[in-house]
Amino acid sequence: MQFIDLTVVPDPSIQSDLSRRLAASDTIIREELLMWRMSRQLILNQLCFVHGDPDVYANSLADAPEIRKHEIRTVSDGRFYVYTQEEDAHERTSWWSVFLGHDFIHVPPVVIEDGTVTVTILGDFQELREVVADLSEAVSIEIESVGEYHGRDRRITDRLTARQYRALRTAENVGYYEVPREGSLAEIATELNCSESTASDLLRRAEREIVHALVPSQNR
Repeated sequence: MQFIDLTVVPDPSIQSDLSRRLAASDTIIREELLMWRMSRQLILNQLCFVHGDPDVYANSLADAPEIRKHEIRTVSDGRFYVYTQEEDAHERTSWWSVFLGHDFIHVPPVVIEDGTVTVTILGDFQELREVVADLSEAVSIEIESVGEYHGRDRRITDRLTARQYRALRTAENVGYYEVPREGSLAEIATELNCSESTASDLLRRAEREIVHALVPSQNR
């Protein structure tokens, strides 16, 4: 089995109102589509894991007429699961419809961040090439990696709070982890609207979780 990692940048004009609202919100940091299934009644059932404000997400869902039902379960500190039932998804024009004419599977999670979608597709390589060719006619895409599929490890993002993840992303954006360092702790604190000591603490805790995930210790 082969896989292709894709980054997709849909034009806002072909996105739903709900997708545009969530992408434009500063309080919704990252969405991970974990599972999805179309029922016999053509209801699209989806389960997402989200970093962000659950109230903002819930309000966006309540304002979306296509959402028949939704339920949110909070994990902690801006992390929550969202279950939705969406009506008539098969009738709406969407770049996702490109996938329907091909035989392959998505490898969850499908990550949505700042309106950009990162997706892994798995199957016969020739079929995957055809998916990419058809998708390129509908949206802007980049191929991140291609190869034989050997499975995935547990997601490191599961270990981070929403604030820790935001701090890491901000640090990366300002060049804090470049060598030599381009961004400062003060810049990160300004972006996060907090003190430098708080920004430093968020980064240290996030970095600790990443190290613990990557480097097992006999002392833990």
